[in-house]
Amino acid sequence: MRPWLEESDYRDSDTAADVDTRMRGLVEALGLDHFSYMVLSPPRDVPFTIENTIRTSYPEEWIGRYAELRYFEVDPVAALSKTSTQPFYWGQGRFLRGFKKLQRIVFDEARCFDISYGLAIPMRGPAGETGVFNVVSSNRRYLHEVTRGKHARLFSAAFGTHERIMRQEMACADTGENAVELSLRERECLQWTMEGKTARDIATILGLSVSTVNHHASSAVRKLGALNKHHAAVKAMKQGLIR
Repeated sequence: MRPWLEESDYRDSDTAADVDTRMRGLVEALGLDHFSYMVLSPPRDVPFTIENTIRTSYPEEWIGRYAELRYFEVDPVAALSKTSTQPFYWGQGRFLRGFKKLQRIVFDEARCFDISYGLAIPMRGPAGETGVFNVVSSNRRYLHEVTRGKHARLFSAAFGTHERIMRQEMACADTGENAVELSLRERECLQWTMEGKTARDIATILGLSVSTVNHHASSAVRKLGALNKHHAAVKAMKQGLIR
């Protein structure tokens, strides 16, 4: 282990499962609010489901909405990261000039969750994939001040995250581990979640306790590699597991 290894730096033994722990440590150490990462374009001949690659500390409600409405297809930061080779700051105001109304709506809604300003680090991989890593703050001036002297650490975090997520997704593609089997109760819970029902609503409908419903929903989230139950419901529907 390197003697100067900081708590939020990756170790060689870390996997994709360690991303949240390391990156939450990073933003906490820097006094920032959030991190986010996702693959924007999959490698050549290895199709990825973009939602599977999202790693972030954003509020679950926003993550679910972002994934369900496929905002990554119109997100200004994602769009610019596909063509930019340099890090860039983003946020409200001047940055949004030139983007279409639908793209600006993503920022308008994100602001409701105090996601207002960020530093994006676009990445290009050897297999032809693109990705983007962000650190986020509600305070524009502080974001600029704290990141200005931390470029090496942020680049290390960005490419470390990218490497681990890509390693996981490539392994899943090679072994066919993306196939998922859900139990009847798991499918029912996700189906009703897709209909907008709460855990309490679902418990009443199925004649179960709220804790049992949450157990089945959590199990489905783990099996699908989702961010939350709403994200799991969307993924299950796309895979034909629910209607």
